[in-house]
Amino acid sequence: MEKKRVEFRFKGMRNYIHGTDMFNTMTGGYQTGTLENIRFTIHNFVWKPSCDLFEANSKEALNSMTDAKVRCQFDCNGSTHYLVLVEQDGDTSTGSRYEYDEDRIVALTRTPDDFIELTQKSPFTFIETVVAMNKHLLQTRFPKAPGKWAFTRIDLTNDCDDREKIALHFRHNMNFRLTKTDVLVDGQEVGDIYFSLVKS
Repeated sequence: MEKKRVEFRFKGMRNYIHGTDMFNTMTGGYQTGTLENIRFTIHNFVWKPSCDLFEANSKEALNSMTDAKVRCQFDCNGSTHYLVLVEQDGDTSTGSRYEYDEDRIVALTRTPDDFIELTQKSPFTFIETVVAMNKHLLQTRFPKAPGKWAFTRIDLTNDCDDREKIALHFRHNMNFRLTKTDVLVDGQEVGDIYFSLVKS
């Protein structure tokens, strides 16, 4: 098992670590195009910028970590990798911030019916783009939903780095506890993204 310290920054005025930054950190240590069967799940909000990232080659090695806030697994070069993210005990740092304007992504989309599609190249990473797109799609489809939409999970066939020709197709709303949306690149389905409604 490997362990390393990770220092996150807060996006904009958020007081939690954004799921897209955790996704990029947990999958970003490998060459683009080598990851398959990615499953990334957020179990709870991460409030502290200092975290420990554990990685192992067996799921059982990490099962005992009940304080894991985020779990990720993927296949790479014939083996499966398992990762968990744990908030650092005793972290009292306030962390730093950087600007993030997801409306720049929304401005490049159109939302016909249960779809949202990117009309121009996104200035942000693939995961930032699809998360912002899905949030906007859900806000448009459920304008009176009593709460805020939170990114909770994404399953991908491979590690996409596309920033163009991205579209999402809304599929299911399971009582607002979980929604499922197909993720497509150039018309081909590459995975599913899941959100939950967090009551205000």
